[in-house]
Amino acid sequence: MIRILYVNGGLMNRGGIESYMMNYYRHFDRSKIQIDFIVHDAGGYGYYDEEIKKMGGRIFVLPKKSTHPFTYVHRLKKIITNGDYKIIHTHMDAMGAWVLKIAEECGVPVRIAHSHNTQHLSTNSLKLFFLEKARKNINKYATHRMACSDVAGRWLFGDEPFTVVRNAIEVEKFAFDEEERKRIRELYGVRDDEFLIGHVGRFDNQKNHSFLIDVFADVVREKPNCKLMLVGEGHLMQSIKEKVSRLKLDKNVIFTGVRDDAYKYYNAFDLFVLPSLFEGLPVVSIEAQINGCKAFFSDTVTKECMLSPKASFISLDVERWAKGILNCINTADSSHVLDFDVMASGYEIHHEAEKLQSLYIDLWNKN
Repeated sequence: MIRILYVNGGLMNRGGIESYMMNYYRHFDRSKIQIDFIVHDAGGYGYYDEEIKKMGGRIFVLPKKSTHPFTYVHRLKKIITNGDYKIIHTHMDAMGAWVLKIAEECGVPVRIAHSHNTQHLSTNSLKLFFLEKARKNINKYATHRMACSDVAGRWLFGDEPFTVVRNAIEVEKFAFDEEERKRIRELYGVRDDEFLIGHVGRFDNQKNHSFLIDVFADVVREKPNCKLMLVGEGHLMQSIKEKVSRLKLDKNVIFTGVRDDAYKYYNAFDLFVLPSLFEGLPVVSIEAQINGCKAFFSDTVTKECMLSPKASFISLDVERWAKGILNCINTADSSHVLDFDVMASGYEIHHEAEKLQSLYIDLWNKN
C-alpha cells in the first residue's frame, strides 16, 4: 500500500481546499493508497480529523513556521523521515515551496505543488513579501505541479507544465430535490412568493460579503419580498451581521452558520451568487450548477467554472449586480434543471479519483 503525505495550510476544517482533499480521499481504493495529513495550528482540532482516522489516515500537527521556525523544521523532517514517504503533495499554494524544499533535503523523490487560487490570500504587506518570494521559488522545489484550473496553474507556476485536477464532487448528492427545497424554506420561514438568493462560503475578504450586502440592499428597496441566505461562518461574520443591522436588513438576511448538510441548501435557492474577489476554481460554483440552480459569479472568478448556460459572470459593480438580480426576479424562472453533461465536464468524483489514483501509483512505481 502506498502512503502519500498531504500538507494543508491550516486545520482540516470545512473549507474548499479541505473539501477537495476529502472528496478524493474518500474515493481512493484505500487498499492501494492511503493519505496522511500535515496540518498547521498546534493544539487545534479539525472537523475532518475523526473521519480521516477512521479511514486509516494519520494526522500530524505542526506549529506555525513564522512563530516556531526551528521546531517547525525539526518536526517536519522527523515526520517525513519516519514515514519514508515517496510522494508529498502540498495544498498551500505558494507556501508549499518551503515544505517542498525540506522534503527535497529529506530525499523525497516526488514533490507535488498544488495551486488552488489565483492570488495570495493575505493582504498584509509583510506576509505578501514572503508569499511572493515563495511563489517565485515553487518551481525550484516541485518535481510535479497540479492546479484546480488553467488560470490557477499559470498564476503559481508560470510557463512550467502542470496537470489540471478538477475539484470533483459526488454528483448524485447535489441532484435537485423538491422535498428538501420545501423543508429548508419552511425551516427558515421563506414563503413560496419570496425570492431566495443564496451564498455558500466562509466569511473572509476573498468571498466579498460586504459587497453582496450592498447589492442586496439595492435589490430589497425595489423587491421587498426578497431574502438572502448566507451559509457558512468565519472571522468576518460578526462585522457582516452588524452591517446588515445598520442597513435594517435583519428581516431579509438569514445567517445559517456552518452546516453539515450545506449541499442540500442549493435546493432552496432561486439564485446562487458568488461575488468573490478571486478564486482558483470554487467548488461551490460547480455544486450549484449541478443542482440546476441559476448562478451569478463575479468576473474575477475563473471562467472554467462555467458549465451551465444558466450561469453568468458580472463585473464587481453594485449597480450591475443589483440590476442582474432584479432582472432574474422579474423573469420568475427559478426552476432547477441540469442542462449540461456532467461526465464530460470532468467534475464527477468517481472517475476523477480513479485518474488521480492511477497517477499516484505511476509516480510511485517510477521512483
